[in-house]
Amino acid sequence: GNKRPITSALNNLQGEFLINYNLIAAGALLACLPPIIIYILLQRQFVAGLTLGSTKG
Repeated sequence: GNKRPITSALNNLQGEFLINYNLIAAGALLACLPPIIIYILLQRQFVAGLTLGSTKG
């Protein structure tokens, strides 16, 4: 199959003379959703790790 990063695939959505901004915006939204969902689900662990790393003792 065609295994490329999503950012590379988004770059290929624009043509030489025509750019479909709606398609690029939809692809960018789909590209940023998984990290946002993962952060929301694991927010407690992220905050706990940040506070654990910032305190001495």
